[in-house]
Amino acid sequence: MGKSPKRAAKRKSSFLPRLARGLYIVLFSLSLIIVVGFAAVNIFAPEPEVDSQVTINPNRHTDPSSPPVETDTPDNSPEPASDDLVLNRRDGVFTCLLLGVADQGGTDTIMLGVFDTQAKTASLISVPRDTVVYYNGKYQKINATYAGGEQAVADAVHDLLGVPIDYWVSVNLKAFSSIVNQIGGVYFNVPVDMDYEDPYQDLHIHIPAGYQLLDGKKAEGVMRCRNCYASADIGRAATQRAFLVALAKQTITPSNVGNVTSLINTFSQYVRTTMPLSDMVYFATQAIGMDLDTALTTGSLEGEWISPYWQLDDQSVLALVNSLGIYQEQVPAKALHIVHP
Repeated sequence: MGKSPKRAAKRKSSFLPRLARGLYIVLFSLSLIIVVGFAAVNIFAPEPEVDSQVTINPNRHTDPSSPPVETDTPDNSPEPASDDLVLNRRDGVFTCLLLGVADQGGTDTIMLGVFDTQAKTASLISVPRDTVVYYNGKYQKINATYAGGEQAVADAVHDLLGVPIDYWVSVNLKAFSSIVNQIGGVYFNVPVDMDYEDPYQDLHIHIPAGYQLLDGKKAEGVMRCRNCYASADIGRAATQRAFLVALAKQTITPSNVGNVTSLINTFSQYVRTTMPLSDMVYFATQAIGMDLDTALTTGSLEGEWISPYWQLDDQSVLALVNSLGIYQEQVPAKALHIVHP
């Protein structure tokens, strides 16, 4: 017995409202998830707050025989001098100092990272460890300021380049070995043959040049080998930047989702930082979708070796600082404290 045309039409017409209600519920649920997720990120990982202005004393550290004297007001807040330089920061631009530290003490790696969360671009600049600075009343290599701790290095870089240091991250170089092993190795083009022995530092580096899969031990050797280059620290710094980019690309992949717990454990074991967890989450969300091939620029502070220091080229370093886009205005030369003993 056939179906009544009226009943078939009724069922057909009733199906459409049910489908519409179903789609509405799905869309509403997705919208709710997006709104709740966005709210959660902003509540638990809001944009970090930093000072909108940076005050620099252009006369600081200009006379080696006269260490700088801090003048405080009765409420212990610094009294600004009439010739202080005030620079305005651009919104959404943050800085972080990356320090690579060996077990024997001292920092082999000093890099300034700048992240523009609005333009979705980043810069990674090497500060040669033998760079001469005038710090605490004397000339010294910038890596020697590590004797005062990570914050002392951050203060020295701030004073040298006139840039704010929002955070510092100190990484024991063994962390690279552990991370590389956890993700199954890193493919990297080693630029030179590396053959170096230093039993005191437990360094036994024997790696041929060329594109290859590095395990943890070899990766640590690539990061630490300094005598493998004619330009010593300058050559090593360039390789370190290239390796960090390769490591980032090959770590942040869907295949490493299962390694998240072990990577976090490595981070807690080998890394010290002033960056709160909420800020880490914020920067991670802002970095989603970045193409490191086009969004990341790397470089180093140019200069020349005049024993026993790496002495910076004033004009090229000033141009580099301005290219970082940290400030709204052009940074004048007097904001930097480059010295030449």
